[in-house]
Amino acid sequence: MKGNNYQEAVVGCCLSVIDSTIEIYNKISVELRATPAKFHYTFNLRDVSKVIQGILTSHPKSCFSAELMQKLWVNEITRVFGDRLIDEIDTKWFTDQVMDALGRSFRSNLDFNDLYGERKVMWSDILKIDAAIRLYENISDVPKMLKVINNYLEEYNMSSSVKMNLVFFEDAILHLLKIMRVLRQPRGNILLIGVGGSGKQSLIKLGSYIY
Repeated sequence: MKGNNYQEAVVGCCLSVIDSTIEIYNKISVELRATPAKFHYTFNLRDVSKVIQGILTSHPKSCFSAELMQKLWVNEITRVFGDRLIDEIDTKWFTDQVMDALGRSFRSNLDFNDLYGERKVMWSDILKIDAAIRLYENISDVPKMLKVINNYLEEYNMSSSVKMNLVFFEDAILHLLKIMRVLRQPRGNILLIGVGGSGKQSLIKLGSYIY
């Protein structure tokens, strides 16, 4: 990050990113073990590297303050670890660990609502996907993002013999951004778990079309 001219405040968060990521990895490996109902609760050191890999896809123009770096870390650690969790108890445990790490290691002033509440943290390059520099950035303008997604859906329907009539409510948008995040990474792969008819295929098709 120093070599790529990130702001000093951002570079100053790097040790906290590493320490907090390893801390959460160690805790989740012990506390949330795989069971027959949670067979995908398997965590290893590759997950730590995936968090760092996600952070390094940012750009000095999109991550220029300590607060943005903190939001980026929360987004990446949630995508890598938190998205695997399937019930409210495990999810609450995880978010408590993230908020605790933010307070202790980052000395952050961000609260729960800034990250997991009404103002959910979302990072994507969907707003500038056709630009010369595709900025992986914090999405603060949700209406603009929704307009972009609907434009891509319209383009897909014009080029496909099988039309998709999708309604982009909050969870659908979040799942699409998660899929696109994985698709943009080298050797990215994703396991979609859910009942039939929940929209897995439709969102994969749209995400793949956008890229």
